[in-house]
Amino acid sequence: MSDTTPAPPAAWPLVALFTAGYVAPYLLPTVVGRLDAHLPLSPAQAGLVGTALLLGSATAGFTLASRIPRRGPRPLARLGLLLAVLGYGTAASTTLIPLVVAGVVVGGFGSGSATAVAAAGIAGHRDPHRISSVGLLSVSATAGALYLTLPHLGGGHGLPFAAIALVAALAWPATG
Repeated sequence: MSDTTPAPPAAWPLVALFTAGYVAPYLLPTVVGRLDAHLPLSPAQAGLVGTALLLGSATAGFTLASRIPRRGPRPLARLGLLLAVLGYGTAASTTLIPLVVAGVVVGGFGSGSATAVAAAGIAGHRDPHRISSVGLLSVSATAGALYLTLPHLGGGHGLPFAAIALVAALAWPATG
């Protein structure tokens, strides 16, 4: 007698997507501090840019959550990671405030897309509590490593954005 139930999907792609989506909010204090220190922005203006990142991320969750079953997780995860790489990469590579803000919003939408896809996948998994715990540990470890590493790599506003873009790019293989 054989078991015909399908094997549960692997958890590591969900953890990778969750990490890529959640690392930006974890690094927000560093992002805001560097925007204030290295661009002609006041602390309040730098905080507003950080808020724009979070709003972009939240908008993605509201926009995409209902579309995941219809469109499938893979294309939406890839779109999110691509937007994160492009948005944060743009924010890292320029000092023009409008382009930094646009990059942050696009990157935030990408991060939120990755998080929404990961959360939907985790919720549908057989053991969602374990996977979400591993995801939180993964993003905490990633952010901790970046917090310890970034100060030694130099100044400038772009380094945290480049790191977030790199994490999103490294999660690409998780989309199959």
